[in-house]
Amino acid sequence: MGQDKLKVNLVAEEGASLSSGSLRLYALPYGCVDLYSYDPLNKRAAVGIAVASEYRHKGYGLAMLRELEKLSTTNYQLHTLFADIAVINTASLALFTKAGYTECGHFKEWLEYDSHFIDNIRMQKLL
Repeated sequence: MGQDKLKVNLVAEEGASLSSGSLRLYALPYGCVDLYSYDPLNKRAAVGIAVASEYRHKGYGLAMLRELEKLSTTNYQLHTLFADIAVINTASLALFTKAGYTECGHFKEWLEYDSHFIDNIRMQKLL
């Protein structure tokens, strides 16, 4: 099966809800995705993703983001997803770009890293 055809199943812990402001969804054994900074009034949330090292660069991260987008519209009625990514995290920037996110902000010296500050890229996708 090609990388663009991978299917993953995202599952939250029993009783977990986005109404608390954040929600972790697991795609075991591949990793997990988080929705956080949930803004129900404006129907948006931030996205974080962690892919287990043995599944990186094999399409699982992209499959997880695509499944999250489906859930975000059908289950949570979100309009926008966004991600904050350090400029040095080229793998994550490439993943979100491949998933159709576009840069919508560049924050100078936003994150402290290794005793100095680095820039942050905000990427967004309208659902």
